[in-house]
Amino acid sequence: MGSLNDPVSGSLTLHTLNHIPLIAIMEHAAIPWGIKNKESKFVYLNKASIEFLNIPTGFDFEGRRDDEFPCAWSELAPDFQKQDRAAEESSLGADVVTTSYYGRQAVMEPYYCPKFAINDNQGEILGTAYYIQKFKLLSVSEFFDSLKPSVITLTPPDATFTESELDIIFYARQGLSEKEIAERLFLSTKALEARLAGIYSKISVQSLSQLNEYCRATALKNYMPKKIFKEGVEFFW
Repeated sequence: MGSLNDPVSGSLTLHTLNHIPLIAIMEHAAIPWGIKNKESKFVYLNKASIEFLNIPTGFDFEGRRDDEFPCAWSELAPDFQKQDRAAEESSLGADVVTTSYYGRQAVMEPYYCPKFAINDNQGEILGTAYYIQKFKLLSVSEFFDSLKPSVITLTPPDATFTESELDIIFYARQGLSEKEIAERLFLSTKALEARLAGIYSKISVQSLSQLNEYCRATALKNYMPKKIFKEGVEFFW
């Protein structure tokens, strides 16, 4: 039998967890994992992540930023780095949906990528870690006019709007009428009108079209509420 100080005793406890390297967990995972430092430079990628990101064999990724990779997704580097900073600044991390050409077959598909900060024992932020899973949604055609390289954030870009207001804004961006938005959110027409009035007042606009113009000029153009996800439902075209 192993001792309390023996991390290879076969017994998992809070104490023995301190002896299990984070890398060991990622290294044996079948899903892509990666770690970046505070400058968004890659420190670690597991084998699954190297395959998923379609990184050329022999390419030295350590110390490189997203835009330095010879890969299709590198064009999304500014968005990736914004989300790195968002993950560092929030204890909740940052959730994104990224669409690009992934895998060795270079197939354009959307993937869900939660990011969260890595802290030292004193709580200082060292960088970010992420993992990637296939994106699951009710219907891709319902929310995207066309599939194209992009980064969709599931984290509200700021605190200007409430969760219910963000739901309304999201559906307004899809081109739905007030009646259709009310039906989607199970609201009466009067209730929706009242909430829209509150939204308009916050950003000094007066119509859905002006609201959409505002969204296109801000980070809201890439925001999607988490509740849109439905567990176990794959994309269909």
